[in-house]
Amino acid sequence: MSRALVEVRVADDPETGSLLGLLEDEHARTILTATSERPMSVAELSETHDLSMTTAYRRVDRLLEVDLLVERTRPRPDGHHDEVYAANLDRVEIKLRDGELEVDCERRSTDMADQLTRLWENF
Repeated sequence: MSRALVEVRVADDPETGSLLGLLEDEHARTILTATSERPMSVAELSETHDLSMTTAYRRVDRLLEVDLLVERTRPRPDGHHDEVYAANLDRVEIKLRDGELEVDCERRSTDMADQLTRLWENF
C-alpha cells in the first residue's frame, strides 16, 4: 500500500527550533525510529528501549505536539484497548540558501481509510 505524503514547510516558524531540538534528543529519536516499524504503547517503548515511564511519556507528548507522532487505539482480545503511537514522519530536509535556513518535513498521511485498515490489520 502506498502512502500519500503531506509536505509541511516550517521555515520562519517559531516551532522550527523546537522541532530541531526534539530531533536532537536521543530519546525522541529512539521513539520515532521504534514507532516507524510498528505502533507502540508508552509501556512498550519504556520496556523495550530502557526508558523510564516518565521519560517516555514526556517525549511522546512533545512528539505529538509537533505532529511527529500520531495516536491510535489498539483493541485487545479482552475487549479493552491500548493507546499506541506511530511515527508520522517520513523525511526531514534542512536547506541553507542565501542566508536563510529552511526545514521541510514530509509527514505521512493520516487518511481515515488508512487508519481503519491499520486498525483491522493489528486486530
